[in-house]
Amino acid sequence: MLTLDSLREKWREVPLGSDMDGRVFSTDLLALPDHELLSRWNAAAARRYGGELGWSGALYAPGFVGRHVLELGSGLGYDGLHFAAAGANWTFTDIVPDNLAVIARVARLRGLQDRVRFHLIEDDFAFAGLSRQYDAIWACGSLIHIPFESARKEALAALRLLKPRGRWIELAYPRGRWLREGQQDFAEWGKLTDGERTPWVEWYDAEKLRQRLAPVPLRTILDFEFCGGNYVWLDCEFASDLPYRAGNRDVGSTYRSIDIGPNTVRLAPGSKRGMLNGSRFTTPRGLFAPTAGIPLNSAGEGLLGVHFTPTEVSILVECRVFCGAVGVGLMDPDGRYYPASESVVDAGIDDQRVSLMMRSDWPATLAFRNLRADLRSEFEIRSVAVRSTL
Repeated sequence: MLTLDSLREKWREVPLGSDMDGRVFSTDLLALPDHELLSRWNAAAARRYGGELGWSGALYAPGFVGRHVLELGSGLGYDGLHFAAAGANWTFTDIVPDNLAVIARVARLRGLQDRVRFHLIEDDFAFAGLSRQYDAIWACGSLIHIPFESARKEALAALRLLKPRGRWIELAYPRGRWLREGQQDFAEWGKLTDGERTPWVEWYDAEKLRQRLAPVPLRTILDFEFCGGNYVWLDCEFASDLPYRAGNRDVGSTYRSIDIGPNTVRLAPGSKRGMLNGSRFTTPRGLFAPTAGIPLNSAGEGLLGVHFTPTEVSILVECRVFCGAVGVGLMDPDGRYYPASESVVDAGIDDQRVSLMMRSDWPATLAFRNLRADLRSEFEIRSVAVRSTL
């Protein structure tokens, strides 16, 4: 079982500078005298900003001057102290006390103690000790190392501290890398990417990040892979001009599941229903052949019989395609399909998440159709949910 204690045991072993520099235990660094600790830290930081992430310092440092940034999973603090030295105000958070202790010593030795703050992340992933509103949240390869739902809990707690028009900036491993490296279980893949003691790692892309931060409206600033597709950089803006109002409540509390049993899913002619409570389907043969539909909004009713006040609702779908390719989109009451709303899910061994947007007052059906002309596609609907965006 993956616990915070097991994660702490792993992540007291932290990367030294670039990917080629190996790792060190922060406890061992704390045992060094000040001059040796600072010398080793400075050398590792120089290699980091002369290596694969060197561009990030030049890109973000000018915009961070005078700003307040919250970092999730600080490691040895290379990024935060780099930006603090350039004029940023930085709050380091981590699950390992010794990691934060190393950063605090280095900050003092470099004369940066007035620009930094520290917060130890406890089991509840809360940030109750922090009250400031931040201009940006920085997560450089940290949240990928805990399961999606745990990462979502931590992310939503941190989002309470992000200002409108603030930035969420994250380094992750892309899905393409996971596919190239054998599509392993996330509990095993971490051993390949980050060493034998790594209990977890999972891939991310912009869509999966949106799912984790839903229903907060985001506007993509940067989304690109680099270093031969080993990393993906995701930079999003909290788009305060889009409909959303969190207040002091849990921003995930508007989520409602949709029953995907036999009485809810409607089959198109020629479609076949499989096992697993009616959630597995085989499409008719032929490109664009409709297969199944789930009514989202009938006349005079809100989604799931509940009236939502916002003008837009996010529909979250988790499915797995075993063979072929499936389109997930929206259809109006007259059977007209809206291709612009469609997300394409190709066959693979993992569950995939897609999101769609619709008006809350628009009668619509969540529709699934075959996107392979040469064969029948087979898929399973894992879950469907709706979230208000206001």
